[in-house]
Amino acid sequence: MPSDLKKIISDGCLAPSGENCQPWKFVVKENAISVYNLPDADRSLYNSKQKGTYVAHGALIENMALSAAQNGYEANVELFPAANEPDLVAVLTLKKTAPRSEALYPFLEKRCTNRKDFTGAKLTDDQKIALIAAAADAGAGELRLVDDEAALKKLGDALAINEKVIFENKALHDFFYGHILWKEHEQDKAGGFYVKTLEFLPHQLKGVELFKNWSVLNIMNKLVGASKMIVNENAAKYAKSGTLGAIVMAGDAPKDFVKAGRAVQRAWLAAAKLGLSMHPCTGVVFFNEQVKDGGAANFSAPHLALIAAAYGEIAAAFGAGNQTIPMLWRIGFADPPTARSMRMPPNIAN
Repeated sequence: MPSDLKKIISDGCLAPSGENCQPWKFVVKENAISVYNLPDADRSLYNSKQKGTYVAHGALIENMALSAAQNGYEANVELFPAANEPDLVAVLTLKKTAPRSEALYPFLEKRCTNRKDFTGAKLTDDQKIALIAAAADAGAGELRLVDDEAALKKLGDALAINEKVIFENKALHDFFYGHILWKEHEQDKAGGFYVKTLEFLPHQLKGVELFKNWSVLNIMNKLVGASKMIVNENAAKYAKSGTLGAIVMAGDAPKDFVKAGRAVQRAWLAAAKLGLSMHPCTGVVFFNEQVKDGGAANFSAPHLALIAAAYGEIAAAFGAGNQTIPMLWRIGFADPPTARSMRMPPNIAN
């Protein structure tokens, strides 16, 4: 395989994915790169009908398109080209051309998730304009920003419902703990968070370690309201972000989520260029997709009511109405992350 094609694929794999599951493989034939989804990489309640994964594929494709231009190719992207191959997400056909410098390309490796506390400082008007324009350049989805303090307080409370459900729903509790990598050397596999990337404060880490045992967590929920304390801390953290941003799109089909993923990545790369930190906060958004897709049985009745109310607050804050929100972030200023998730070598089929 030509080294420049392998570079394009490797650059693509710097994209974010749910739980860092890296759910893709590649087949290269001459000047065409086929991108396949690996649906078994993420079967969580956060990934109803692979919607979250399709956002990740959109980010991957945007990276590959930027890399192609930088390395002297024009990439024609065809989404879901074969009805009989539902896992074939895209085919990128490459045409040799003069290399073109892409302003966002240098930030593929610098873009990352930062879960630290943000300072609460607001974005400048120029920064907002740059982020919104970068997302718009993808041609699908619109970035909307909220920084009003009253709205941030409501959104903080709404977003923290994610933590309430995690620490009161055994399936989600087990999923969460099943994806924590407690030792740095465990990062030699896809699908997990090295614990230092989660940026727990010392007292939080002690609680997280204790609550790994579901029975202990249940008792602590009843005795001292452990989940409520976790929710309150996270609600305050979200509310003090300075700015919350969401991509809003009109459709709800797999293609829509992939296209929106390209807007997600462009906004995230633009944030890295501006020196801004971003932290995805999509739990409630994707719980809502799970319920909408018929997965209500995965949640208790009280949790269903909380999810509905929380998503209603989120949709209202971003003016989403009947539109879809495939991504929501904290956006602002913070110290550099303590650690970053690793990427596996590209899965390229022979």
